[in-house]
Amino acid sequence: MKRRVPAAVAVVTAGLLTLSACSGGGSTRVSAADAAADFTSALADHRGDRACRLLVPDARDAVESETHRDCAGGVLELDLPTRGAAHTEVVTQTEVSGRAAIVRGDGDGSALFLARSGSSWLVRAAGCTAVADAPFDCVLDGS
Repeated sequence: MKRRVPAAVAVVTAGLLTLSACSGGGSTRVSAADAAADFTSALADHRGDRACRLLVPDARDAVESETHRDCAGGVLELDLPTRGAAHTEVVTQTEVSGRAAIVRGDGDGSALFLARSGSSWLVRAAGCTAVADAPFDCVLDGS
């Protein structure tokens, strides 16, 4: 089931990302894009355990709540894109603002929202698509 990213969070995040798209360091954008690729690759390889390690705790909880299974099994049941931001596709846009990032890839047009955790990037929301009435619909939302 898709969940809407709260409008206020998505609008503020999108606005901040737009304002700072040029100011984020290249290595930071690369790190966020790499984390997104690792996540979608884990899904494509049916490695639910690996995919779950790349989720923020609230996203892991959302997977378990939505699927009534442990995260490793449940994340593979969700209708999450396994391409888009993966290494087999071209990342078309990575925007970073402080501790938030959005990665969009070629292919299905979906986006991943990431959050900085220490020196790593973790997925906060996945399978997100822009809609006319609201900023994004997300298959997985750990906001």
